[in-house]
Amino acid sequence: MRAAAGTPIADVGVIVGRWAGTMTPGDEPFDLTINPGGTLTAAWGATTVWGTVTTRGGKASFEMPPGPYEGTIQLYDDGGTPRLVLSDPGASFRARVEPRPR
Repeated sequence: MRAAAGTPIADVGVIVGRWAGTMTPGDEPFDLTINPGGTLTAAWGATTVWGTVTTRGGKASFEMPPGPYEGTIQLYDDGGTPRLVLSDPGASFRARVEPRPR
């Protein structure tokens, strides 16, 4: 995957929507909803958490207390399909998602 050329995550609106994919460890299904205003809901296995997304300097980060899950969100362009990667190195948490079909 290539970083989305010239498309930094300037504000949360760039990544608002419903996303689905997998997370590690465990290669479990992962569902993510990012709302206007920066709130999020994430679900995997029997876990559902709520949190926030913030942007600064073209970069996005997330926080899902009381996890504590927190880290970065990167936007990629995979042949015209946007993909997000959420990474929390402290919790060994990594999720890869793409837009859910409508």
